[in-house]
Amino acid sequence: MKYIHESSELKTCIFYDFEQYFQNIEENQKGFIETTSLIFAEPFHILRELRNRNLGHRLSLFVFFWNATHLPKRRDAYHFSEPFRIVLIIRSRLAVLRVYYNQATPHDMGELKLVNWYDANSLGLFKVPLLPSPKDVYRNFGERVLSIPIIHSPPWYFVKYNNYSEYNDNNDENGLGATNESLFHVTGGRDFNLLKLIAKKMNFNVNYIDPLERTQGSSIIEADTDNLSFSGALGKIQRREADLLLGDVGITFERKKAVEFSFFTLVDSGAFVTHSPRKLSEAFALIRPFRKEVWPFLILTVVISGPAFYYVVAIPYWWQRGRRRKMHLFQKCIWFSVTLFLKQSCNVFPFSGIRAKCLSSMLWLAATYVLADVYSAQLTSQLASPAREPPINTLQRLETAMLNKGYQLYVERQSSSLSILENSTAIFNRLYRLMKHQSNSHNHGYLVSSVEEGISLIKEGSTKAILGGRETLYFNMKRYGTQNFQISEKLYTRYSAVAVQTGCPFLESLNEVLMHLFEGGILEKMTNAEYERMIQMNQMNEENLRTSSVENTNHQQPRLVEPKLQPINLRILQGAFFALAFGYVLAALTILIRLSSNTCTIKLHQLNNRPLV
Repeated sequence: MKYIHESSELKTCIFYDFEQYFQNIEENQKGFIETTSLIFAEPFHILRELRNRNLGHRLSLFVFFWNATHLPKRRDAYHFSEPFRIVLIIRSRLAVLRVYYNQATPHDMGELKLVNWYDANSLGLFKVPLLPSPKDVYRNFGERVLSIPIIHSPPWYFVKYNNYSEYNDNNDENGLGATNESLFHVTGGRDFNLLKLIAKKMNFNVNYIDPLERTQGSSIIEADTDNLSFSGALGKIQRREADLLLGDVGITFERKKAVEFSFFTLVDSGAFVTHSPRKLSEAFALIRPFRKEVWPFLILTVVISGPAFYYVVAIPYWWQRGRRRKMHLFQKCIWFSVTLFLKQSCNVFPFSGIRAKCLSSMLWLAATYVLADVYSAQLTSQLASPAREPPINTLQRLETAMLNKGYQLYVERQSSSLSILENSTAIFNRLYRLMKHQSNSHNHGYLVSSVEEGISLIKEGSTKAILGGRETLYFNMKRYGTQNFQISEKLYTRYSAVAVQTGCPFLESLNEVLMHLFEGGILEKMTNAEYERMIQMNQMNEENLRTSSVENTNHQQPRLVEPKLQPINLRILQGAFFALAFGYVLAALTILIRLSSNTCTIKLHQLNNRPLV
């Protein structure tokens, strides 16, 4: 290799070694550096090596000039198809050069078309620039057919599969999967409508294919070469068996190594969904205002108040009073503090000292205006609106629920959410290990085929959760009733885009269309329209169910409505009656113990002939 010109914007060099040349092309493509190669050799062997190394890219232009006077006769041996950008310069006659280009048309037929020529005698270069811009070429596809994998994933795609839709992917001659419309049928979805809009704008037709496994695809590392390959729909894009993949395709670092992504079609956030918080037992309504963090301090305050009274009153007279009187005073202090906190009637404290008055006034204010009023306010609010268990809306609470309450976390198979769990650290890594332990314990795994399946699992059991995109989760929640689910806070930002082949020549034209749709707010309007359509369909299904029920059973089927708040009744106050019954039983036991103690004391004094005090 010999450098003949080098600057900050342009670097020109001559290669004598083919291996160094191929390595330079590969490095430039990894750095997204545009490269133009002028090759003074016949293209057959070089193109074969470029194809074996997968060096076709829209940023690499290969110009061949080997003093030929006509085009190669065996054009099928050269495969001038996308994503390679091939230019052949032919010397048709003396001082006249013809320029043929394989991407002059958007049909991807490998056709070399005359796009320019050079006449050294009179005209010079016919037109400038030398080659047509890819943005202009792929603005109109001329009804070209693009192969697009499609996966059932509401609300992006609604696909109905028939019973005989299983097929052997190896039997397809073109390697494009099943193309028979009888195998599946696309009924709608936001990205289905978006794809129709893009196809109308760019003038191409769509051939839907059913990818193997019916998933977006997961990464597979080949042990021999350490190459990263993908299964599912992304694998078809990587192997150039399909043209693009439109859907809720999240952008991850691993996926960008295998495919390229367009301008984003959705800015979403990660979240998880659990069952809605359940109502707590109404029998414990009286003690619920005091949380477990408050009870120890409350009990400690009640226990210490009595001895504090005693020491404040009795310490100045400690050496002047007898032991019996001290014990009697201690009992009075304890009884005074207990009756004060229990809001019972009690006599005024017999001591009139400043210290005793200040301490009793402080405890009376704390018991009356702080504890009693706060307790009454919280109790009233909880009786008016029945209390529910704390919602699980953060990753920390989800981790605690999985450890202590047996919650099970699910994620969609071969999705970007699964990649985040597998490749992240800290709490995401801990959750992933808990999921794997869950798989070993319950023998049903932690993967589901779709978010819709995960939402249905949560509907069946209240100790399950599913992680995914917030938009997809919210859509499926509305399908099954939002009152039945609890969605978490936003965990991370995720971007979805159209996945295309590496080096795709029409990526710039596709980005232009998507940016116009985004700037015009059409993408958001299409998402909202899909939500509204789903709500209308649910209402129609309810009406049909009610009508059929009336025809069959002559009575109306009650419609499902969200639960409303109920007025206060005796059932809600049953905890108060339990507490009152407990108090009566405790008082009765105290009286019986007191009576039996007095009886034993009287008998003992009678036996000893001692007067009673």
